[in-house]
Amino acid sequence: MRNLTANKSIFDFILTCLVFGFLVVGNASAMDAQSGSWTDKKYSVDGNWSIEKRGDQQVIVFDDSFNTKTGPDLKLFLSPASIDTVTGKNATEGSVLVSALKSNKGAQEYVIPADININDYQSLLIHCEQYSVLWGGTGL
Repeated sequence: MRNLTANKSIFDFILTCLVFGFLVVGNASAMDAQSGSWTDKKYSVDGNWSIEKRGDQQVIVFDDSFNTKTGPDLKLFLSPASIDTVTGKNATEGSVLVSALKSNKGAQEYVIPADININDYQSLLIHCEQYSVLWGGTGL
């Protein structure tokens, strides 16, 4: 009887460790990176993006396949609105400017300002601010 109780205790301990391990790994990967592809609005936007945690910083990363039409005054915004409801006219309402777009193609990175809580935003936008034209965006 004593061995049976000891074996059950060991089994319960191992099971608890496995469940806890899966929960920790699952939550860590969900919090460490977001990624996706683009939704076209006025123009085609191709390639993949991700938001990565690097130390104390969050960085928006476009991969090598990023490509869109060149344009004047293209900027990257975080918007509190869903990508489905954003238009060129309302793209900057409540949005935060991350940076001017560095290039219309290729790999690039943008540091999100430290005082920005990414969970307060629903979409990432590429927007021509000068002419109020929404190139495209993506849901977060």
